[in-house]
Amino acid sequence: MQKFLLMIVLIGMTLLFGHGPNHNRAEEAKKRGDYEGALKYSFIQLGEDLVTFGAYANETMITYGRLGIYAEKLGHYDNALVYNLEALKIQQKILDEYDTLIATTYNNIGGVYSKLANYSEALLYFEKSLRIQELLFGKRHRTLAITHNNIAKVYRKQGKYTKALASYTASLKIRKETLDKNDYSIALVHSNMGLVYLKQAKYQDALDELAHALKIRKHIFGESHSFTKKTQKNIAYIQKKMLE
Repeated sequence: MQKFLLMIVLIGMTLLFGHGPNHNRAEEAKKRGDYEGALKYSFIQLGEDLVTFGAYANETMITYGRLGIYAEKLGHYDNALVYNLEALKIQQKILDEYDTLIATTYNNIGGVYSKLANYSEALLYFEKSLRIQELLFGKRHRTLAITHNNIAKVYRKQGKYTKALASYTASLKIRKETLDKNDYSIALVHSNMGLVYLKQAKYQDALDELAHALKIRKHIFGESHSFTKKTQKNIAYIQKKMLE
């Protein structure tokens, strides 16, 4: 836990103190939602990093990582993949093979592959991330819940519903152990599991999961919120299917 907290502090310091003026301009553009601008300034920053620090420097790695994020936000998935792979190449050269930043980049690459519908590669990188996270934090850390959820989403897109449910269940178990019982993310996993059960025509299981999601969403958002109403609508749809 101490190692994890130190990592968070170091990352926070890195984000707070940018290593160049164009990095700061890119951050300001990102805050405005101007990802084209963020990408432009990051390209300028990359050129400066390569000249000042070299190809295999921490600063260059950070800029490639940010380029990957901004390109993905813009839907430029092929470019995002290139930038993330460049960041990974640097990380593998200058960091320990089980560094948490490498796990994060594996997750980012998996997410881009998923958006490119290259599901086998997405799963490969998510599993690599999961292995490092288990070594660093153990199997019950909330970071793993996110990766299990990412894996579940890929299986769901593939129509591999049994595997999707297994990954969602792993994610849910960790969240229940580490978060408040009414945390929004717990409701989201219950909802996703309910929709997977619906795909399998397991209507009662679907209703049970959506009922859990509805209870939490009512607690957080109230009766009139769109999230609550959407869950109620899904429940009504399943109830209607059961009468057919």
